[in-house]
Amino acid sequence: MKKFLSMLLSVALIAVSIPVAAYAADSDGIVDKHGAKTYLGPSSAWGAEWNEASFREVTNKKVSFTGNLTIKAGDIKDVEVMGSGSKLTVSGGTMGKIDCDGTAEIKGGTMSGVNASNGLTLTSGTIKGDVETGQKVTVNGKITIYGSVTAQDIEVTSSSGAYISGALKAGNSVSLNNQNAKIKEIDGQNMAELNLKSYKGSLPTISNMLTINVDGSSAVTASGKIKAGKLVIAQKGEFTTNYPLEIDTLTGPGTLSYTAGKLTIHNAITDKPLFSFINPVRSGITAFKADRGVLTGDEPMIYDYELEKKASGDYEDFVLTSTLKEGVTLSNSSLYLEKGKSATIQTTIKPAFSEFADGTKLVWELHGDTSAFTISPNNEKRSCTVTASGNGTGKATLVAYLVDSRGTRLADYKSDYCILTTGSASQSFGGSLSLDTSAVTVGKGNVYYVLAMTDSTSAPSAMSYNSEIAVVGKPSAYNKDGKKGWLYPVTGVSKGQVTIDIGGQKMIVTVAAGCIVVDTSFYTMGPGGKYYIGVKFYGLDRKGLNVHSANSCTTVNYAGKDQKGTDLYLVEAGAEGTGYVIFETSSGQSVQTQVVVASGVVPHGVSGRMVAIT
Repeated sequence: MKKFLSMLLSVALIAVSIPVAAYAADSDGIVDKHGAKTYLGPSSAWGAEWNEASFREVTNKKVSFTGNLTIKAGDIKDVEVMGSGSKLTVSGGTMGKIDCDGTAEIKGGTMSGVNASNGLTLTSGTIKGDVETGQKVTVNGKITIYGSVTAQDIEVTSSSGAYISGALKAGNSVSLNNQNAKIKEIDGQNMAELNLKSYKGSLPTISNMLTINVDGSSAVTASGKIKAGKLVIAQKGEFTTNYPLEIDTLTGPGTLSYTAGKLTIHNAITDKPLFSFINPVRSGITAFKADRGVLTGDEPMIYDYELEKKASGDYEDFVLTSTLKEGVTLSNSSLYLEKGKSATIQTTIKPAFSEFADGTKLVWELHGDTSAFTISPNNEKRSCTVTASGNGTGKATLVAYLVDSRGTRLADYKSDYCILTTGSASQSFGGSLSLDTSAVTVGKGNVYYVLAMTDSTSAPSAMSYNSEIAVVGKPSAYNKDGKKGWLYPVTGVSKGQVTIDIGGQKMIVTVAAGCIVVDTSFYTMGPGGKYYIGVKFYGLDRKGLNVHSANSCTTVNYAGKDQKGTDLYLVEAGAEGTGYVIFETSSGQSVQTQVVVASGVVPHGVSGRMVAIT
């Protein structure tokens, strides 16, 4: 990765054209406005009485500068800052692509892209394209990036409120300690590690990560399927996922909360991670599977159960077994709670609690989406009141178990658990059921079809928590491409956010006043090739959409409508390279289609449902 970035940056610098406007500086330079025009001049001249001879007008021109440069305001084209020890600071203005040999700090302004060889700090402003550096990027403010961020190291700090519509691509490390940043994806390119520090809440999509480190003060929830080289969960740390998890090596001693049967280990389990299941389990259920012969005694901690190894093709299934009869039994195995509502869970303890040794205590723990619920144990009544706090949406597991006077768990006595779900108990569905979508954005009048995957011959009941925002229609049976279930139409009615409940499973629907839906996320073609991208408009006039290509290897123009009324945009390929067609609404939100132009390729692409709202 390092060699690739180095080569990429070198090529970018060689390709810089001769500047339209240049200033040979004997001190730090400043670009700023004077009157209605934009000027470049030394910092000493800006602090004195205006003398036009000391400045060069650069309005709508390219700026090249050797040394430290500050851009405060004005309208210019591309910016080139030369010198490995140089520093570029941008606090305002509108400009094209930035290329800097040294370091750069973006504190404001609007630009089409940023490339800084020796590192970047991103605090505020708008970057319409990609961000690249061969060193470190620090994101520590509310900045908007409509492209990807590529660097050796990327750090998103606690003060961040950033929006990044592309991926964070790192060759060495990504560090997150704040969940307020909105990031589409983190791509480790099979080389980087992800460090989660005091991070609580949902993660972006994670792909190609070599290592994921969860520290002891983090409680994180995955937002999709994860495949990684190594997952390390420190003591008191927790990693929760409702999705399949495929790991080479899993290291504890923190807690992994997951759905039994959806974990695959290829290499080893070390340091005794604690497994907590977020679905009901019993003897005979497969806890996880591993490559044949790789686990030889280094198994995880699973309270109440032992593991029985069974061969299954190239894998070994680790099946739960238990003979424990005495201990804790809860009054509820599952509980659905509406926002703000509470319920009390009682315990039955056998033998009678009075027969246990002095100092024995009942302990309650909450695992999973802990932001969705609060618990209040009552030690005298040996019960626990659970409240849906409304700070999260999803599931959690409430566990009760016995400890001795020193706080050590009584391993010879079983614990029990209750699966907590936000929503209505009347919407629960008795069979196996999952939705193919957990969250979706639609425009007013836009219909989205969600698939409830189940073998049931009867359709699960469905409801909208607020039919004034979105409604769910009559389902139809579905059985295609290996997926079977019921297809439900969900229609946006008015602006807002609402929960759609299908058989106890939840989907969050955001309805925008207007939105666009772009049908292609990626396409590859040869030089001179053509491709049509389809765009559907909901509550938004086409004139309010800004469509442009971020790179010179592609051009894009409106091409009319097809027979179904979908608006088409013609993308034409020029020279080889990677381009982006950006669709930006009047509110500044955008989505982009990546276009790769390469000789000798067979044209192909990836369809998608990319949404930008107003």
